[in-house]
Order: sequence, then C-alpha cells, then structure tokens
Amino acid sequence: MKVRYFNQETMQAEGKESFTADVAALTTGDVAAFERLYLALEPKLFAFAMKLVRSREDAEEIVQEVFLKVWEKRASLDPTQNLDGYLFTTAKNLVYNKARHRVYEFAFGQYLADYGVVSENSTQTALEHKELVQLFEETCASMPPVRRQVFVMSRAEGLSNTEIAKALNTSNSNIENHINKALKMLREKFKSYDIVYSFLVICAYLLS
Repeated sequence: MKVRYFNQETMQAEGKESFTADVAALTTGDVAAFERLYLALEPKLFAFAMKLVRSREDAEEIVQEVFLKVWEKRASLDPTQNLDGYLFTTAKNLVYNKARHRVYEFAFGQYLADYGVVSENSTQTALEHKELVQLFEETCASMPPVRRQVFVMSRAEGLSNTEIAKALNTSNSNIENHINKALKMLREKFKSYDIVYSFLVICAYLLS
C-alpha cells in the first residue's frame, strides 16, 4: 500500500479549496457550510473585534452582527474573494457606527439640556440638531480613513493617544497630528453655526 505524504503547501492548498467550496455553498443557502465557516473564522474575528472595542461583551456582539450580515448577503458573496477582509471591514464599520451613535446620543441630550428647550419648540430644536448631526457625519465621512478611526477612538471610545498609538502600531505624535487635523476640519465646518450657542457646548465636548 502506498503511503501518501502531505507537505505544508499541499495541505494549505486543499484547505483553501475547501474554504472556497464552503463560501460557494453558502451563496446557495447551505447552512452546514455557514456553520463550518463560522467555526473557522469566529476566533480570528473575535480577536480582531477585541482589539477594536476592548470589551468581551461588545466584541461578541460585533461578531454576531458580522456573521448575521454575512448570512443576509450570502447570495452576493464571491467565493474567489477574500472573505476574511470582508469580515474585518464589516466589523470596523460596525464599531465606527456604534461609537458615532453614542456620541450623537450624548450630544443631543446635552443640546436639549443646554438649550433650555420647552415642549412647543422641541420639534424645531430636533430639526436643527438633525441638520448639525448630518454635517458632523458628513465631515467625519470625508476624513481619511485612518484619521477618522483615530478621531472615533479618541472622542467616542475615550482612548488616550498612547492607547490609540499602541492599537494602530504608530507613534503618539502621529496620533496627535491626526486628531489636530480632524478638529481643525470640524471647527471650520461648524464656525458658521455660531447662532446655535448650545451646540458649541457639544463641540467643546467633542473637540476638547
């Protein structure tokens, strides 16, 4: 009987073929293929999410949401493309969106408190805030990806420059430079809204 020997390259190639086959099967709604991919990729994605949010509970939630999106979009997946990259990009987007919404919730609460809103004009206040939030969102979206990530980690997640530099494998001076440029951009965008004094308090919170 002949003994078949497997070298590392052969095993890696076969593993890649099996992985690609599972992605192809997933596009047709194969639940077993989805479970195999989940078991194979979940540990790596969880470790990645932990680096982003530093909370086991939040990381687990991110992982579940990412795989839910994979299942929902299974029919549009391309088996020849890098699924890992898709998972990591989706995870980063989820983290950014969650952090952004936390900032907005805080900002709106502060806005209402500082503005001294009464019931009859609360609708107008909400509309004004919505306009400003949209401008804030558009400004953040127009930032270079790394600068936006640094800003969110600093202002939304409350990380120090040292913590951000360590997470992104760069220097404190680079982080400080990104934050300063992000703040300058936001100040320029919001300078024409000086009539809304209360929102400047929120800007002070975001830009401090």
